[in-house]
Amino acid sequence: MVLEFAFASTCESDQVWVWFPGWGFKAEVFAELAHNLPGQHYWYRWSDAKTFDQAVSEVCEYLPKNPILVGWSLGGAIAEAVAHCQPAPAALITLATPAKFCRAKQWPYGMSQARFDGFVSAFQEHAKKTQYRFLALNAQGIDQPKAIIRFLAHQQLEPSDALSHQLLWLDQYDFTAMNKAQCLCLHLFAEKDALVAAPHSHDQGHYELFPNACHALFIQHPDIIKEHLLNIYEQLTFIKPKAANNTASNNKTVKKKTASR
Repeated sequence: MVLEFAFASTCESDQVWVWFPGWGFKAEVFAELAHNLPGQHYWYRWSDAKTFDQAVSEVCEYLPKNPILVGWSLGGAIAEAVAHCQPAPAALITLATPAKFCRAKQWPYGMSQARFDGFVSAFQEHAKKTQYRFLALNAQGIDQPKAIIRFLAHQQLEPSDALSHQLLWLDQYDFTAMNKAQCLCLHLFAEKDALVAAPHSHDQGHYELFPNACHALFIQHPDIIKEHLLNIYEQLTFIKPKAANNTASNNKTVKKKTASR
């Protein structure tokens, strides 16, 4: 099962959250953040799918109703693709997820193809060493990266053939020509990100740039990220009663018309 129920918060809420980690990490990387948010929480578990599109289809098959999708890096790309499934989720929040990871003619902002191919080759030849280098890249650009690197090291997956396939997914998605998902959308980026270029204009929803932040921005700034997520949750909570009132009003109208007949 690609989606695993993790826990329900002590606060009474029926809101479902689905958490998509970045490449090479367990979903528990989000545990501290998720435990501070009301509702029921599900972890995305990396599948053996050979392609990005197959992985997205698997999630769409098991997606709970009206979830808030939260994804980091490659996990954010999966979440964004899932957000275009029908029915659409309640909200989408991505963390350090560009519209396209690798550079192209129509998208000159991503990682160069040569650099990406070099990283893939390095992982295939020296997986553990490359993973350690990847840890450093997640925290690069800030003054005190060691604490983030230590934390991420405990959440890193062991090298595997599946992990090698999943790395290639970074070069398989492209949202540059895709319209915004039909839900609340928020895209958060980090100014000092060593893996992802600063955001550029595209039609995928509102985005914000965190100054002096690294790729693992939700670990560096957990309280600020939590406030953004709670704001999305509160917007949805505000919308639900309104929808319920509209439904009640419509029911009354229907009854009135029926009675008049």
